[in-house]
Amino acid sequence: MATPQEFAALFTRTLDLFRDPGAKEEQKGQFRALVGLLKKEALTIVANDGSKLSVNGAALDRAPYNSLLQRLEFHSVTEIRIAADPPLAETFELFRLLADQPGDEDIASRLRSSGARAVTVSVQAFVIEKPAPVAAQPPQPVSRAPQPPPIPQPPPPMAPSIQDTPGFMREGISEGAAFSPAAATTRASTDLIKELIDKPSGPHAGDLLAVLGRQLESAMKNNRTTQALAIVAGVVKAEQQVADASRKRQYSIALKRMYTKPLLEAIAEVANHPSDRDAALLVLRRAGEDGVEVLLDLLVAAPTIEERRGIFMALIGMKEGTDQLVHMLGHPQWFVARNVAELAGELGLEVAVPALGQQLNHSDERVRKAAALALAKIGNSAAAEPLRRALRDVSPEVRIQAALGVGKKSSALAMPLVAAMEEEEDENVERELILALGRIASAAAVQALIKFAQPGGRLFGRKPVGLRVAAVEALRLAATPAAIGTLEGLTDDGDKQVRTAAQSALADLKRK
Repeated sequence: MATPQEFAALFTRTLDLFRDPGAKEEQKGQFRALVGLLKKEALTIVANDGSKLSVNGAALDRAPYNSLLQRLEFHSVTEIRIAADPPLAETFELFRLLADQPGDEDIASRLRSSGARAVTVSVQAFVIEKPAPVAAQPPQPVSRAPQPPPIPQPPPPMAPSIQDTPGFMREGISEGAAFSPAAATTRASTDLIKELIDKPSGPHAGDLLAVLGRQLESAMKNNRTTQALAIVAGVVKAEQQVADASRKRQYSIALKRMYTKPLLEAIAEVANHPSDRDAALLVLRRAGEDGVEVLLDLLVAAPTIEERRGIFMALIGMKEGTDQLVHMLGHPQWFVARNVAELAGELGLEVAVPALGQQLNHSDERVRKAAALALAKIGNSAAAEPLRRALRDVSPEVRIQAALGVGKKSSALAMPLVAAMEEEEDENVERELILALGRIASAAAVQALIKFAQPGGRLFGRKPVGLRVAAVEALRLAATPAAIGTLEGLTDDGDKQVRTAAQSALADLKRK
């Protein structure tokens, strides 16, 4: 007998795979495993308030099953019952519907219409208020005397809930019944967002923004980051379509209320997820400097390069908060200065060059390495002077980082690299400097490589074979006509390693 935790984990994983079009094979395997468990026993899943999960009567911690709870809330599903040994088609249809977008009918109705009997679903019901009944009139005494004409009676008063309910929530409701205000939050966020984007300046935009604001509060309270992100991204997209100043102000006020620090932190943490990246960047860019500030706070605390890379992805393309970023290069904690230096290089932040140059004097080698790499990646003429200093650093690792960051756009760095070669004594650093010249591929860089590739004097001044082979590889990277001509001339070089390297480089270039 499977434990509730095993059932929940397998159900959650299977549903996640049903939502991934590229995971068909793994989806089949997980689905078969779940069907195997269901052959032996029934399954009941209950979601309470979108934050509590119970499986076969056992209450479970929500954390491992967040994606399942979010999906159930997305479809307003409160309970799923699957009988033991259910028909395969019914179980498959359940997962297909849960993975799909909400339609005009809820999942319970769609399952019933498909003929499902062993698999049933309960959904959150809308609260409907009926108008107060009209009191019956007492019977009138029978009289043969002429009666005066009846006095017209006013119609019964409309129920207050109908009068108070926003118009967009009354659409499609039959006369005599209306959604109560409490029912507003039960309408799927996706429906509200679609309506808002379709009619961003419509008469009910204010009502929609108010309801979405309450749903956002609920999503944040229950750690439903995906739903929270979808709500705010939808409002931002709708705002972008609005031209009227007064209506735009309405959106601005709504977004100001929505943009809390916990929201920005939650969105920043998912900004590197492929499925969430575009929406997260849209929301963070709309936040402006507040968004940058949150990301920089996360950058300070990020313990691994993987986490920092995710934050880098979120910050790339954001121009707000540049001053904050440059200022943080002088942070007293070494790992903060290093993280920000790495980011400045990733962003190609030219205004950070002076501050990066100052960090080349940092006592911690890790900070100097990050600053040298960043300067090389930026690669403009302003970076040339501080990079010369980095290439003379006492640490070979710092000098190597300065060479590794150099790319094709760094033509201004060619001469500093050549000058550094004349002073360098570490062969590993020399090799990286040579390869950097190949990536630059400017005329000056290629001329220097041609010189390095030559054997030198017969006795004195003969170059180490390893460096000549590195020069051959750099000429292959440059791939200019002068570089290719030199490689052709080296195919009959007196040194076998150089000949072989040149022949291999030419063959590789012909394949491209």
